[in-house]
Amino acid sequence: MKTLELDSIDITLVVVYLVAVAGLGLWLSRGVKSGKDLFLGGRNLPWWAVGTSLVVSDIGAKDMVGLADDGYRHGLVMTNFDLIGCVFPVLIAAFLFMPYLWLAGVYTIPEYLGRRYNLAVRTFFALIWGLFMIGTLAVIFVSAATMFEHLLGWDFWFSVLMTALLVGAYTTFGGLKAVVYTDFISCIVLIAGTVMICVFGLQAIGGWSGLQEEIAKLPATEHHFSLIKPADDPDYPWPAVLLGLGFVLGPAYWIGNQAIVQRAFGTRSQQEARASYLLCAAIKLVFPFLLVVPGLIGLALFHNELGEAGSDSWEGGRVLPMVVQLLPRGVLGIVLGAFLAGVMSNLDSYVNSASTLWVNDIYKQFFKPDANDHHCLVVGRTLIVLFLVGGMAGSYAVREQFDSVYEAFQTFMSLFQGAILALLLLGMLFRRVTQYGGVAGMLVGVGTSATLHFNGTMFLWVAWWSFVAAASATVLVSLMTKPYDDERLKGLVYSLPADKEAAV
Repeated sequence: MKTLELDSIDITLVVVYLVAVAGLGLWLSRGVKSGKDLFLGGRNLPWWAVGTSLVVSDIGAKDMVGLADDGYRHGLVMTNFDLIGCVFPVLIAAFLFMPYLWLAGVYTIPEYLGRRYNLAVRTFFALIWGLFMIGTLAVIFVSAATMFEHLLGWDFWFSVLMTALLVGAYTTFGGLKAVVYTDFISCIVLIAGTVMICVFGLQAIGGWSGLQEEIAKLPATEHHFSLIKPADDPDYPWPAVLLGLGFVLGPAYWIGNQAIVQRAFGTRSQQEARASYLLCAAIKLVFPFLLVVPGLIGLALFHNELGEAGSDSWEGGRVLPMVVQLLPRGVLGIVLGAFLAGVMSNLDSYVNSASTLWVNDIYKQFFKPDANDHHCLVVGRTLIVLFLVGGMAGSYAVREQFDSVYEAFQTFMSLFQGAILALLLLGMLFRRVTQYGGVAGMLVGVGTSATLHFNGTMFLWVAWWSFVAAASATVLVSLMTKPYDDERLKGLVYSLPADKEAAV
């Protein structure tokens, strides 16, 4: 594949962007003097910055590369990951769950689960989340390196190393405050870049009608412009999309994803936490098509080079670099900046959250319960480095084992999101649910997902049936065991609000 030789104006735009973002992140590190500053930005973050950070924490390199690939293979059905799996769950989280979690005064989702159930549940999900975040970092590294490899001819591992060093610098020192404010810039650049990819790509194929006409000529594309596929579709049947994505993966992601909810924990009040989620939902209305349409453009223009949509010889990661080559000079620099924005915002979000989680739910629980704020700051920064190294090491497995980075990410999520959603929903809404029910739901849910996954079940069905299994086990065991008294559950169950807002 031919690589690009960037003009001076493109190189200048990319360098200016990188220097500006990294410089801002390091400048913001001046105020980071405690674990609270590193993990929650001093709990003084403005809602508008948090809202845009939520967007780019969700949408990044894995989505730009992965949804272009899967848009090429499957079509507009992939927009449902935002339309069904994001917008409505975000609204539910904003008005029901997020304000309540904020009032509980927790740093992490496992911390809430530990208070509601017991230490075993907290520790189990903290370990699972840490491993998931290492896998997610690997997915992001592969997304970035594949793009640079195909587009610029850079060595894969060189790209992985440079990405880790760049993001690690300002995330390690700046913490959540640096992450949120740099994400605000990244969000603006990301929107501009994805719009330009779609505009110039559609122009090259003769507009939307030209795109439809060209794809209609190709085999295995009869449902590429359908948001809903038949129930017997082998990849994305509508029942699996509705149940697995709409009822489980989407809500679990926006209610129980540490990398997402940690931003809202850093706002000034529960009202601002809600406002940040609403802003995120509004912005996310435009993104599904901006990320999937490049895949359709790639299919229309480059199917001879990339292969048929259903081809077994598919090589993931090549669609977006092919489409990006349609861009004129100058615009290309902006789009590369947008891609870097996606890489950096995703990485900084997940690595900061992973560090927060393991400091609070593993290190302080088992190694140094009396650790002061400064000690937690040092440990948190050390863990950021270790998580980045773990993500780099995991890049090889992700690259070799999955056809699409987006598929890899969703597969990782499906292994435990059903269980965590069941415990959050039941634990927060019903005081009768017991600690033993939580342990049973946790083990049965994750065990079910692992069994289904290794039997080759599609990840959307894995998510749904693991949720059903976890919820059933939680309810059954809870009915046979004694619940906590109401005083113990104050501020943890919706019908038993705390007497006042918790202080962190």
